[in-house]
Amino acid sequence: MTDPFSAWATVLASVDDALDPELVALVRTEVAATLGGGVTGARDARGRLVEQFVVDVASMPDAVRSAAFAELGDRAFPFAQVCYVTDMDGRLRAAWRQLFASELGTVPVGAPSDLWASLEAFMRTVAQMEALDPLTTEIVRLRGARAHHCRLCQSIRSVRAADDGADESVYDAIDHFETSALIERHKVALRLVDAFVWQPLAYPPELAAHVASALSRDETVELVFDIVRNAANKIAVLFGADEPHVSEGVEFYDIDAAGDLVYGVTPA
Repeated sequence: MTDPFSAWATVLASVDDALDPELVALVRTEVAATLGGGVTGARDARGRLVEQFVVDVASMPDAVRSAAFAELGDRAFPFAQVCYVTDMDGRLRAAWRQLFASELGTVPVGAPSDLWASLEAFMRTVAQMEALDPLTTEIVRLRGARAHHCRLCQSIRSVRAADDGADESVYDAIDHFETSALIERHKVALRLVDAFVWQPLAYPPELAAHVASALSRDETVELVFDIVRNAANKIAVLFGADEPHVSEGVEFYDIDAAGDLVYGVTPA
């Protein structure tokens, strides 16, 4: 199994070949400005789409989406992929600085690959990481799903967490976790999700210490990569491609040996 650092480095190496150079440059400029709280001046619809994608994709105005997609045409999907990668890379590197007081660094990779294929390989690699227990992994996933308003992600549940005894009473507590009966380990994990999603460059000053006391380094690394992987739902939300498989209730899923999701399984 490829390690997540190398898999992410391959994703980054594939960005420049995914779009016209001027569009890649536009995305990088807009993401950097948005994450940094700045502005880039006059924006066309594509720039406004990038900004809203970074801030809160679920609140994307229909007019902005329609205008940007009209300008982009068949480049809309790779444009969204580049938005996701650039957004997540900025957040990932900021997380490393704040949690580990070091830079993420770079990993040498071979020739760049197709960007979507690289992303799928990265997601499978992260899904196969095993430092975190299934329930913590699922709580983290659901917090991100609710933050990004992904309908599919909110409608599914981990069969492994269910087999470990998790039920809806646990998941209902996520929305008010600070005052809930969740254990401190889970509260710390959810604080990290919220910081990564909503204040990526300025975590609460005590958060790194809380994370270090509640989670091992390997668990923290996996948790951060889980947040990045889970946030790929921003692409689906942008395109309205997040329709649940079920009309009511929830659907259980598992991760197979290759790191792919298998839907429609039944808890033991």
